[in-house]
Amino acid sequence: MKDITFVMLKPDAIDRKLVYEIISYFEKEGIYARSFDLQTVKAQIIKEHYAEHILKFGADFERKTLEMFENKLVMPIVLTGDKDVIAKVRKIVGATEPLKAEKGTIRGDLGEGDSYPKSTIENRLVRNLIHASDCVDAVRREAKLWLPDFSLD
Repeated sequence: MKDITFVMLKPDAIDRKLVYEIISYFEKEGIYARSFDLQTVKAQIIKEHYAEHILKFGADFERKTLEMFENKLVMPIVLTGDKDVIAKVRKIVGATEPLKAEKGTIRGDLGEGDSYPKSTIENRLVRNLIHASDCVDAVRREAKLWLPDFSLD
């Protein structure tokens, strides 16, 4: 039986034309795109996507999120793979902070060594190329938010 997960290629991945390279990391592990779209981000959808973080970190995080995403292109993707695909995808993606991500991961190989200290000095969010859902509930919520026509059943 196949499981699904959700990822979203962020504006820095799209701007750097890394879509196919990033997808290849998953395909090498037998994980394939089942549904995807290229979208221009509207403020409301990105605020809903990051609502927990905005609540936790406040107005400054919300401002930085809007600066990073609003009116920019992203690619939401539902991936399919064997059992434990959520954990496998998160391992392939690597640590949130590219500077600390292992080589052989998307962020470790392609993240250009961005870091929290650098992003703090530059008053922005860390550029880490991709979001990956961390649990089944997040997959359902995020896939429905970004790809509402995709049936999770």
